[in-house]
Amino acid sequence: MRVLLVEDDAMLGKALSTGLVQAGYTPDWLTDGESADEAIKANSYAAVILDINLPGISGLELLKALRRTSDLPVIIMTARDGLDARIEGLDLGADDYIVKPFALSELLARLRAVHRRSQGRSQSVIVLGNIEIDTGARTVRKDGEWLKLTAREFQILELLTTRTGRILSKSDIEAQIYSWDGDYESNTIEAAIYTLRKKIGRDLITTIRGVGYVVNP
Repeated sequence: MRVLLVEDDAMLGKALSTGLVQAGYTPDWLTDGESADEAIKANSYAAVILDINLPGISGLELLKALRRTSDLPVIIMTARDGLDARIEGLDLGADDYIVKPFALSELLARLRAVHRRSQGRSQSVIVLGNIEIDTGARTVRKDGEWLKLTAREFQILELLTTRTGRILSKSDIEAQIYSWDGDYESNTIEAAIYTLRKKIGRDLITTIRGVGYVVNP
């Protein structure tokens, strides 16, 4: 899942970005509101993790502008004494908030929760036939047996199974799983889906020739 992290504190931003990568996310990290506004308009994100106190455009100003055109899930980060800012952020349309300092595990749990809600799901487990995908634990079972997937394979499987019935083109998938500075080859998606099918079976993911891939409900 590709997420936008907006945090101007270099130490915290680097730590969160590293933690998100280790948890299987693809973060784009920016340090000011103006750059974040441009990034949201130009890229496809599953969620935004937004600090309120930013140089230039504040986090609340950015959130207000975003809510005029988008329902993109937003988690705001605030200081412990920033009760008024938390209330204002929620009133402006933030999906959740987290108070600094916080544990990375709490942020990840909140991120999973807002993403589930944005997909209309209340649970982290997706069952499709004999395949069971736990997006929280990042595990997959087939006929009750655990499968070993690479991080890239899981990202693609999660993306397709949380959008059942929707055809995703190769460029749609790339936009969701690669950051703007990501280094990948042109056939990476095809290769990952090929190996993924060998592990989970060929029937789950359907190729629509010349269009993209889909998982049917």
